[in-house]
Amino acid sequence: MAVGDDKSLLFGFERAIHSMKLPATSLLPSVMTRSLDSGRTPVSGADSPTPTISPREHLTPHVRYASQPIIDRTGRVVATELLFRWNGSDDPVGPELGAYATAAVLSNALLDGELLTRSPAAEHPIGDVLVNMDARTLMSPIAESMTPDVGVIELLETVEVDEALTQRIRDLHGRGYRFALDDVVRLDDERWSLAPWVQFAKIDVPGLTTDQLQSLIRKAHQLGMAVIAEKIDDEQVHERALSAGADYFQGFGIACPSTLAVTALPGCEASVVGQLYLLARAGVAAPSLAMVAGRHPAIVARLLRLQEIHAPQEVAVSDSLVEVLESMPRAVLVAWLAVLNIAAVHGRDRELAVLLRGQLAHGRLRLRQEGLVRTSGELERASFVICKQLLRMRLQPRAVGTVPSRGFARPEPLAA
Repeated sequence: MAVGDDKSLLFGFERAIHSMKLPATSLLPSVMTRSLDSGRTPVSGADSPTPTISPREHLTPHVRYASQPIIDRTGRVVATELLFRWNGSDDPVGPELGAYATAAVLSNALLDGELLTRSPAAEHPIGDVLVNMDARTLMSPIAESMTPDVGVIELLETVEVDEALTQRIRDLHGRGYRFALDDVVRLDDERWSLAPWVQFAKIDVPGLTTDQLQSLIRKAHQLGMAVIAEKIDDEQVHERALSAGADYFQGFGIACPSTLAVTALPGCEASVVGQLYLLARAGVAAPSLAMVAGRHPAIVARLLRLQEIHAPQEVAVSDSLVEVLESMPRAVLVAWLAVLNIAAVHGRDRELAVLLRGQLAHGRLRLRQEGLVRTSGELERASFVICKQLLRMRLQPRAVGTVPSRGFARPEPLAA
């Protein structure tokens, strides 16, 4: 394709979107749309309550998340739970935040914070990452961002088991995804029925008698699940859980959650991320996706970090954005574009985002004017090189506001 065909290809994207024949209100599922006029963000579906978001939440120079380690019976860190924190306040956090909290903690920790790909020191392990999901988030594309190599999906205590949810977990399990039941305190919890596809049960120790604790641990083991004893707030509780046969341990008595503030990547444009999501989910080929994403360095920065997580072996050999996109499974790419629709559309570093787009556009224009590229493919590859150079020059190194008590390299995965 000749360079001059770029514009016609972009017009083709617009026709593709219109040809999907979706009503305007359904272009993005409500789980990943953002209210711009009221400061309220739908996070779990059109008919679910939405949290009130402070305007400051999307304007702080940093983004935040918390982490808390999980240890085995020998005291070795084997996993880390990631926890949502507001960026602009220390206000309470509740399960009603749904997909908003899940998307924010994934984006803040793994993309802005590069938790899994910029490890400071091997002596500070992370292990598998655990992230909470409610039923609506699990049923959305977002769930597929938690690939088996990243970690474990925690099924909240609010999850109601039905045929659709069971089928979703069965399908994901068939592709290697791993699950934990969160906040288990009853033998009659309906989530036990998910045991054939769940690897871990997180049992809340406080409030349970010794007999109740032993019964829950025995049931989990009989069903083939390893037990993570939660809310281990002191040595006495730890000893109780050890004696009862728990496999792993988490709580303030092990280590308090550490809140980290990391430098935020520049915000993305809602319309562009939304368009990418629609195109990717419709099966549009990677070269077409690259034509849209490649003009927006804030999006390219995140795609490069995603490749480091999900296809690290391809990082050194990817010479174009097309190759970056093709290196990730399509379902994983769609999942992360859903995450970005919630967590990456914000006003941080707006001037930098505009500057980067302008410099990239200028570079592309020079390539054409000076005859340095002859085809659209050559232009996109050269543009990709320019974009990566701009990102290296302009983006600040990752800055951590609070160092976690246990850290950042990856030991052996959590064993069921």
